[in-house]
Amino acid sequence: MKKIFLLIFLCIFTLGFSQKKKKSKSKTVVEKETVIIYTEQEAEVSKEPRIIAGFLKQNPGHARTDFFKRRLVEIILADNSSSETKPAIRPVGKTESIARNNEVKPAKNTLASNTSSPAKPERKVNYASAGSMKSAGSSSSKAEPSDEAKRTADMLTHLFNNDAGKNEAYINVRNKSNCGLVMKINGKKAYSLTVPAKGQNFILIDKGDYVLSTAICDAKYSAPKNITQDIEIVLNVAE
Repeated sequence: MKKIFLLIFLCIFTLGFSQKKKKSKSKTVVEKETVIIYTEQEAEVSKEPRIIAGFLKQNPGHARTDFFKRRLVEIILADNSSSETKPAIRPVGKTESIARNNEVKPAKNTLASNTSSPAKPERKVNYASAGSMKSAGSSSSKAEPSDEAKRTADMLTHLFNNDAGKNEAYINVRNKSNCGLVMKINGKKAYSLTVPAKGQNFILIDKGDYVLSTAICDAKYSAPKNITQDIEIVLNVAE
């Protein structure tokens, strides 16, 4: 009798385990591939230079071309200023305040002694030190462009390149799932692209045949692609 109960228990346990295993494997990746087409609404709302530049490239005779060109320049300048000029502001501000404080002190001394000669050398020294510190601050702020700035520059060059024989295309991966992913792009060259959950990212690659692979929320994705033009791939996880 005990053996019968034991067999029944094992059967129920095995059935439950197999169902749980099947349930864990039921997740699949849903893919949608489209040729990238930029709309006027996207260009007007987006703060990404590549989207505005892409719209201008695809719509050269648009009535609002001048507006979008100005907006593109403003975004690029804002990105550059935020990454390059901010570090230079702090040392300049400090040296200016030091110079002002030092300039005021000699002025008080001159009033007490009724002479102006001691103030002159003090001012010369202060200006020289402030100027040297300012130049040092400006030289230290002149750093190499960040990888993101270089990537954006390469993308804009690609978008405005009218050479029909250009050998580059870019892939924009849009991740609609709740899990981040790392897209592996393997072919004649190998690339890796990190895409956050509910976000997107892009990469510029050489045209050719590739295999794109990743894992999203424990769901595997792998697909061969012949990349001959700019494309967008939207990925999500379906139960």
